[in-house]
Amino acid sequence: LYVTDYAQGTYEDNEISRNALAGIWVKNYANPIMRRNHIHHGRDVGIFTFDNGLGYFEGNDIHNNRIAGFEVKAGANPTVVHCEIHHGQTGGIYVHENGLGQFIDNKIHSNNFAGVWITSNSNPTIRRNEIYNGHQGGVYIFGEGRGLIEHNNIYGNALAGIQIRTNSDPIVRHNKIHHGQHGG
Repeated sequence: LYVTDYAQGTYEDNEISRNALAGIWVKNYANPIMRRNHIHHGRDVGIFTFDNGLGYFEGNDIHNNRIAGFEVKAGANPTVVHCEIHHGQTGGIYVHENGLGQFIDNKIHSNNFAGVWITSNSNPTIRRNEIYNGHQGGVYIFGEGRGLIEHNNIYGNALAGIQIRTNSDPIVRHNKIHHGQHGG
């Protein structure tokens, strides 16, 4: 599913699976509404928003994709609520190259790498999510990443609940970080 060039539309209750590239692409100010879709077993990312793509994503089940479940880059600014992003072969959510986005009230779990990666001057809002049982860390902010990380429940991850490195500058407040197998 490829939505671009200011396109909109409502996309509900679709199954999108086993594609060679991203299951859903949103770019160039496209602003779709995507609800209750099942995006899984892709050979790339589940949902890819880039080049100023927007979109409202609610109640989607995104899992078992080869790369991240949800990727945001190059000025993209999606709103992602009440989604389950899990069992990614790499990470759950990957925000990079000046990506934005609001990720609110999602379940992000059981990904092979970090539940949320933020890097390269990206500045998303990560709010009221459950981020748990990651095979590495919960939230990993590096390479001049920023972001607002607040009111999340982060637990049971193999590495740190939140790890911040390499000249990154996030705002981290009012989170519960517990039961990690490594540091907080």
